[in-house]
Amino acid sequence: YGAMDEAAAPRGPIDPHMPSSGDGTLLTYPELAKRAFGKYAVFVSAGIAVLQLGVCLTYFIFVPENLVAVTRSLTGKTVSQEAFLIAVIFAEIPFTWIRDIRRLTPTNILASLLIFFGLASCLSIALFRDYGNSTLVKEISQLPAVNHETWFMFIGTAFYMFEGAMTLVVPLQEAIFTPEDKAKFPALNRRVMWCIVTVYCFFATTCWAAFGENLKTAMTASLPPGALATTVQIAYSIAVFFTFPLQIFPALEVTLQTDYVKAGTTNHDYDAAIFRRNVKASFLVCCLGFIAYFAQDYLGNVASILGSAVGVPVALICPNLMHNILAKDISFSARMMNYSVVCIGIIAFVVASTTTILNWSSGAEG
Repeated sequence: YGAMDEAAAPRGPIDPHMPSSGDGTLLTYPELAKRAFGKYAVFVSAGIAVLQLGVCLTYFIFVPENLVAVTRSLTGKTVSQEAFLIAVIFAEIPFTWIRDIRRLTPTNILASLLIFFGLASCLSIALFRDYGNSTLVKEISQLPAVNHETWFMFIGTAFYMFEGAMTLVVPLQEAIFTPEDKAKFPALNRRVMWCIVTVYCFFATTCWAAFGENLKTAMTASLPPGALATTVQIAYSIAVFFTFPLQIFPALEVTLQTDYVKAGTTNHDYDAAIFRRNVKASFLVCCLGFIAYFAQDYLGNVASILGSAVGVPVALICPNLMHNILAKDISFSARMMNYSVVCIGIIAFVVASTTTILNWSSGAEG
C-alpha cells in the first residue's frame, strides 16, 4: 500500500490510532519523495507504479507457463501458452474494477495460504527426492559455475525480489502504535530481512541442486512429473491469479488518479467517471498482456530489468537523497555515506540495466 501516491491516499488518517506525518497526511514513500523532491516526486511515484506493473507483467508470464505444464501432465496434450495468456487476461480484467482494497482480503488470504503450501511442497520435493547413489549435499557441492553471460541478471533480480519491502518500510513503521515499539522496528526489520535472505539462499540452492542445471525461472514448471508437482502448479497458479489484483491496485491508483471526485458531482457524472476508469484499467491490463506475449520466453530478463532499472533507484538512490535533503541534523559522515550509496546505486543501475539489455537473448528460456 506504500506504493500508493499521496494524491491517491486518503485525506487524513483512516484510523484515529494510526500515526501520521502530523499534517493529516499518511507518511508513505511517495509522501517523503514529495517533501524532498517537490514536483519531481512524480518520477518516484511513476517508478513505483512501473515496478508494480512489472510484477503484474511477470504474473502474465508465470501463470500461463504453469498452466501449460499442468495441462500436459493431466491430459498429455499441449495447449499453447498464448491461449492461456488470453484467458488469464480476460479473467483478471474484472478484478481491476474493484476500487475498495478491503474487498481483496479474502482472495489475498487464500493466495497466501496457497503460496505457503507451494513453497513448502517444492522444498519437500527437493529435500526428499531420490538422489540415487548421490546426496543433496554432494549435488550442491557439484553445482556448476554461473554462466558468465547471464550472471549480471542477479543484480536486478535481487532487487526485484524485494520490490514490496522497498516502499512498505515507512508505512509499516508508521503503523506501529507506541513509540517504544516503533523504536524497536529498525532492529526487528533488519533481523526479518536477514532471515528472508537466508531462506531465499537456502531455497534457491537446494532446488537448483535438486532439479538440475536447466531449472527455469518459473521453478514450478520445472518440477519432476507427479501428483504433488501438478498440485503445486495448480495451487501456485491460483495464488498468483488472486494476488494480481492486489499487486496492480496501487499502480492503478497512481496511473489513473481516480480518487478526485468534486463535491456536488451528479450520479451520472460519477458513473461516467467510474466507467472511464474501468475502461482505462482494462486497457492497461491488455497492454501488459500484449507485452507478456513477446516476453514470455524471457521471464528472468524481465525480472532483472525491472529490478535494475527501477528497483535499484527506488532502493538505493532515492532514499539516501531524501534522507540528506529532509534530515538537516545528520552528521557529515552520515551524509557522505548516503552519497556513497547513491554512487553505488547509479553504477549498479547503469551496469545491470545496460548488460541485461545488450545480452537479452542469452536469457531466453523458450
